[in-house]
Amino acid sequence: MGHTVARGARIGARRGRATTWEWEGRSSVTLKQAASVAFHLVWISMLFLLVGGLCTVLSVSVAEGVSGGDKYEYFKPQAIGAVIGLVLLIVLSRLDYRRLRAVSMLALALSAVFLLLVHVPPLGRSEGGSASWLVLGPLKFQPSEFAKLAVVMTGAHLLSLRRVRPGDFASYMLPFGLIGLGACGLVVLEGDLGTAIIMAGLVLGLLWLAGMKGWHWSLVTSVLAAVAAGLIFSNKERTSRILAFLHPSADLQDTGYQLYQSMMALGRGGWLGVGPGESIQKYQYLPKAHTDMIYSILGEEFGLLGAGVVLVLFGVFAMACWQLARRCSDPMGKYLIAGCGMLVTLQAAVNIGGVVGALPLTGVPLPFISYGRSSLLAMLMAVGLILAVARRATIKPAPAPEVSYDNVTRIDRRRRDGGPRSTRPGAR
Repeated sequence: MGHTVARGARIGARRGRATTWEWEGRSSVTLKQAASVAFHLVWISMLFLLVGGLCTVLSVSVAEGVSGGDKYEYFKPQAIGAVIGLVLLIVLSRLDYRRLRAVSMLALALSAVFLLLVHVPPLGRSEGGSASWLVLGPLKFQPSEFAKLAVVMTGAHLLSLRRVRPGDFASYMLPFGLIGLGACGLVVLEGDLGTAIIMAGLVLGLLWLAGMKGWHWSLVTSVLAAVAAGLIFSNKERTSRILAFLHPSADLQDTGYQLYQSMMALGRGGWLGVGPGESIQKYQYLPKAHTDMIYSILGEEFGLLGAGVVLVLFGVFAMACWQLARRCSDPMGKYLIAGCGMLVTLQAAVNIGGVVGALPLTGVPLPFISYGRSSLLAMLMAVGLILAVARRATIKPAPAPEVSYDNVTRIDRRRRDGGPRSTRPGAR
């Protein structure tokens, strides 16, 4: 590597401004080496969010002890999930991501089987109005959380194949478009429209990154929006959430109660918060304070400053993923980084948007912070895949600039017709 750098420096010294480190385009410089700041910001921002989430889950969990329950009821399983997730993150970050081509379709097929098994009474369980839990012996998990990651892996594999031709609608939709939307349909059958919307957003995001024509993409988006609207207004509970979003103060004792209590928590936090562990809303005033609405508790205890830091950390994570994906030379690696980055940031935006009243409540957890082992494991695995690509994928070759000489450029610029200079005597 040192000889390559020295040779590139010598070439640059000989040609002056005519070249810009041409060794970068020919050598195997990995993303981790070329964009080390972005690489480290991915796991550092994730780690801060994870620690902050564990602290907030502990605060909410202690409130359960006041009502006679175990004060570590939520914290213990969340901490165990965090340890297991970090181990999976480290293992995945050391693997060759290109091997995922062989297992991506298998992972999605297995996810589809699990999504169907949740409807089998001995195995599936319903919680929160949706049949999204699967119990296999001592294991209890949500297949939909891992299905989102499987969709990203499958999209990165299929959209990077040569059969995908720019401008050809069928090559984008067959097979990835239909497979991804089919997985969304299985999640809708569970009654979990929020997770299905996140998954559909991942499919649309990957199709856009892969180069689908704008009007093709708009057509698919419009159809999905119409289907989502039909599903919302055909269900009484989903319709009430939309009405509560549009008119939050219309029924504060029923449909608007959760959002109203969320606003109370955020307003009580003020600028600096009431202090760690001093939340009042966590004492059974705010429904689902440990899962969907944990951002409100965080804002109450740490104020606008703490809530703003969380937003900044998610923004840093998104920008770091964008930098890595933008510079990745391998299409599969690019889509894998972008898809995993979208999985984290899109879900964070939907959750926080619902908590602050900017979006309808969807019931999706806040990545790295909300209580939920399935979601936490899936998110940490996504970060592991991002780091795995950054460790092995190379950067895009630098464009080879043309050799230019200032004196010739200055002389030729004076000619009116722009043609070659004549060689006959006296010619200008």
